[in-house]
Amino acid sequence: MGDRSGVRPWLLRALVRGAWVVFLCLGLSRAAFGAPSVEEIVANLSRAGSQLPAEMGFRQDVHVRVLFLMWKFHSLVVRQNGQYLVETWGAPDFLPPGFMASLVEIGDALDNYDLELVGEEKNANGEPVYRLTGRRRHGWEGALGGTLWVNGRTWLVERAVLEYDWGTLEVQQDFHQVNGYTVLRSQRASASRMGARVTVEYRDYWFGNDDMIAREDH
Repeated sequence: MGDRSGVRPWLLRALVRGAWVVFLCLGLSRAAFGAPSVEEIVANLSRAGSQLPAEMGFRQDVHVRVLFLMWKFHSLVVRQNGQYLVETWGAPDFLPPGFMASLVEIGDALDNYDLELVGEEKNANGEPVYRLTGRRRHGWEGALGGTLWVNGRTWLVERAVLEYDWGTLEVQQDFHQVNGYTVLRSQRASASRMGARVTVEYRDYWFGNDDMIAREDH
């Protein structure tokens, strides 16, 4: 007869499998518990945007390339009470109305959309990035829908893919500090309309009623 004092192999295997299941469940629970809700992400985005003064302005220097053709033009933008007023000179006719305003309004008015958190990833700096997707609610203006990649440390939109009635706009955004404010430095965008590729440099920031124009250090 065999030795009955030891643990039977099948029982040991069952215990090990059970321990792994518990471990995996706990890990998934921690991940779910640590992820912010959609409401928290939107609130943090709004809070980050509210750090900017009610009145400010800047210049957009724009390069548009379609195949071997290129256009250079600029816009002057003024933000008053959360609304952007944009004047553009020299833009090609094929750009849709409101195109330059849509570039500076990314991440605004998210309360007008039905949003869902669909993923979490890391950016090149190892920071958490939350991926939101959504559709515009009936009766509101702006993009029809799209996806935003939101930095979980800065609560700024790093990337966006937005759907409009004229096509799709994909944007990568870069930020920096000017006079203590976190503002756009540049954008790289592609528009499905005619396959246009757009580069925008932001400069000549001014804030509030200051007479001094804040310029970036080069």
